[in-house]
Amino acid sequence: MSSLIITNGDIAAERMREARINGQILCWRDILYEGPVPQTETLDELSAIRAEYLAYRGWGDANQIRQLFAERDLTIRSLARFSEVTLWFEHDLYDQLQLLQVLDLLAADPAAQGRCFLIQAGSLIGAETPQRLRMHLKLKQPVTEAQLALAQAAWSAYRAPSPERWAMLLRYDTSALPFLRVAVLRHLEEFPSAATGLTRTETFILRAIERGVHTPSELFAAFQEEEEAPYIGDWSFFAMLDWLASGAAPLIFGLNNRPYSPFFADSDREAYLASTLRLTALGVTTLLARKDAIAFRRLDRWLGGVHLTNGSCWRWDAENRRIVRPIE
Repeated sequence: MSSLIITNGDIAAERMREARINGQILCWRDILYEGPVPQTETLDELSAIRAEYLAYRGWGDANQIRQLFAERDLTIRSLARFSEVTLWFEHDLYDQLQLLQVLDLLAADPAAQGRCFLIQAGSLIGAETPQRLRMHLKLKQPVTEAQLALAQAAWSAYRAPSPERWAMLLRYDTSALPFLRVAVLRHLEEFPSAATGLTRTETFILRAIERGVHTPSELFAAFQEEEEAPYIGDWSFFAMLDWLASGAAPLIFGLNNRPYSPFFADSDREAYLASTLRLTALGVTTLLARKDAIAFRRLDRWLGGVHLTNGSCWRWDAENRRIVRPIE
């Protein structure tokens, strides 16, 4: 019987192969911090929703994504054929959400639990040298009942239509998954601010432009340096720039091209990345908390199982670290 490693994506898998780490590698690939992750009866239903969303965002062909997810889901249902299963995930929000989903699935498969191990990496797998990556193997520990129970509770909370249970995790002991607490907080910071209607990422973008960081490429590099545990890829980040520059009342202006596409021709990509961005008057007043960004924007965004709209906008009160219910 062979062993299986479940990890975040293709770059991590490539590094593991370079380090000559034994075992079949299963890449989870889903960007769970973006788009709908609602409560569903089955994994197949959720995978279909996720594939449709990722294709809608232009991040791949719908049929190819569905096929990749189908193969992935078939493997996760067939763990009995592996002598050992190792979950190998990083400390950032991207990985922690994937880890919650995988542990939740394992919790429903008692036959596999005794052969499951976890490596919780506090650094980026894709940035490690082969020697350092092999040292991660010393961190491997059996998956515990406490980890499974916490993951089930957290994954259910993340997919709920209200973020209240997810926010409540900040009050509980989450040490069984030592990187979960920071990930929960980082996700909550992507809800619109109670003061400005801006998310943490949007606030960073406006402040960076205000202090003289003007091109999309420079902004993304500065954002990665700012993050305690970088988790947003460039595609997601540039989509946020496009959102801030769109609509009848944009907060920034100066993009030299149509909205960013991962399939841009080289010339279009270079033009986009070289754009010189500035704040609009609304961007300035919103940043100063004199205007509410949501009042001027059409909001239609999913964060886990929460669907944010102008009429139902949960907000994050960063000062008091609490979620604020929509005004009825």
